[in-house]
Amino acid sequence: MAINLSPQMAKIILRLNLFARLKVMCRGYSEDLENFTELVWQDDKNLDFQDQETYPQFQLWYV
Repeated sequence: MAINLSPQMAKIILRLNLFARLKVMCRGYSEDLENFTELVWQDDKNLDFQDQETYPQFQLWYV
C-alpha cells in the first residue's frame, strides 16, 4: 500500500516514525527518477525536502 505525501509530511513522518512497517519513500533520490528509495532519518535528515525538481515525489509505504 502506498500513500502520496507532501514534502513537509514526509519529513515529519520520517523523523517521528516508530513503526518498522512504515517506510517513507522518495522518487528521484540518487537521480533515480523511475524507482522509489527508502529514506532513513539518520542518513537523510539534511535532505532538501522542498526541492521539488530533485525530489519530485514522496510516498508512505506499509510493508
